[in-house]
Amino acid sequence: MNATFIRNMVTAMALIVGIVLMLIATTFPLNPIHAETGKGDDVFRVIMTIFGIDKSKGDVIAIVTANNGEASKVKFLDSEAPYVIPLNSSGGTSGHLIEYVATFPNVTVNAGDVYKACVLTTKDLNMVCNTGQNSPASRPEFVDISLNATSTTPSDETISEESDEGDEGNGD
Repeated sequence: MNATFIRNMVTAMALIVGIVLMLIATTFPLNPIHAETGKGDDVFRVIMTIFGIDKSKGDVIAIVTANNGEASKVKFLDSEAPYVIPLNSSGGTSGHLIEYVATFPNVTVNAGDVYKACVLTTKDLNMVCNTGQNSPASRPEFVDISLNATSTTPSDETISEESDEGDEGNGD
């Protein structure tokens, strides 16, 4: 009886330890956030603030791409719409701003992946772009683009039409 009692005690202790370990494993998940999966509340979002909106520049087109261009959102924004916000109430010439939120449901964007945000003006077809990296935090990404910027960073692109000077030597 003594050997049976010890065997039952060891079995009961092993069962209790196993149950406690299973409870601990289910209480504390071991997978940290590595990517925004695009499912449920975990949707990749880019909040773009466009400064320098002005009627003289025309309307703008906002473009946001993720996953090397595999996923993109494009939005036409009217420069005189009610969602255009004046920068100050004094009525100066500082322009206005527009906030655009690009959401990518059902798209997985890993932490550190590059996304690109661009704004194209319709009056002069000037495109200003900015790139960023997805943060590992579960929050939207923020991009500020100014249409009045005089200098650009190496990651910014500016596209405009230039005259072709190669036709001058035709001999005409």
